[in-house]
Parts: sequence; C-alpha cells; structure tokens
Amino acid sequence: MRKIFFLLIILFSLSNTLLASDPIIGTWKTNIEKSSFPSGQKKMKEDINTYNEIEGDLIELTISTVFEDGSTDPSKWTWPKEGGVAKCLSKPLEKGLLYVEALVEPGHWYASITMNDKQVGLYHKIISKDGKTMRQTYTGFDDDGKPIKIIKVLERQ
Repeated sequence: MRKIFFLLIILFSLSNTLLASDPIIGTWKTNIEKSSFPSGQKKMKEDINTYNEIEGDLIELTISTVFEDGSTDPSKWTWPKEGGVAKCLSKPLEKGLLYVEALVEPGHWYASITMNDKQVGLYHKIISKDGKTMRQTYTGFDDDGKPIKIIKVLERQ
C-alpha cells in the first residue's frame, strides 16, 4: 500500500513537472514564407507570439502582429495551463464567443472557438520534437461564412 502511495505521489509530481515545462513556453516568430494564408486576407509583415507561465497555473499569450500596411493587431490571452476557458485581456470578445484551450500533452494543444454554443473554428498547435518549430493550423470560417484554413509555421526565438 505504501509503495502505491509513493508511486502516485511520484507520478503526480512528474505530471506537474511536465506541465510546468510545456515546450510552448517561449517566444515564437511566424515564418511568413513557410506559412499559408487565404487569398484576400490582410498580409502580415511580422507576427510574434510569446507564451509565459504566470501565477503558477496560467499560461499567458501575447500576440504582436504588424501588417504590410503598417497596422497592428496586438492581443493578450490567458488560460489554465492544464487547459480551459481562455480570457482575452486586450479587448472584449463579441457576446457569445468562447475560446477553450485543450492540452493533449506538453507541446500539443487544441483551441476550440464557439459562437453561441456552435463551433466556428479550431486551432491545432503542435511543437516539433526538437522544440524549434510550432505549427498552428486554423480551420474555420471567414467574415463571410466561407471555410478557410490557415497554416502558420512559427520558429522559436
């Protein structure tokens, strides 16, 4: 019985260590040339995503995007590091819009986007085995309701 108890403690500690060391933590820059965007979408000049652990149990994402026309679209998000509802800190979300982050394993995430309980988009984020590249695939709909797919290749900075 005592061995099982200690084994559970070790496993619990290991899982917390793995969560604390999620390879998504760090600064990532989108490689525009290796990425794929729908035609008609505003062209990015630079896109930097910074993931930090804050308050011990939250992940904070700061996105700094600069478009070719010089306009910017900064945003800041937080969510529980084990997964859960994401909160946008930089601007209010449209009523009924909800982002939920799901941790599959360290370095492998899904983010489901729903509007009034209907899924309208899905992000899939996965870190390469060497930890140098993140691939984010977004499938969803544009402002006109047409299906779109975006593939962003981000490189660790």
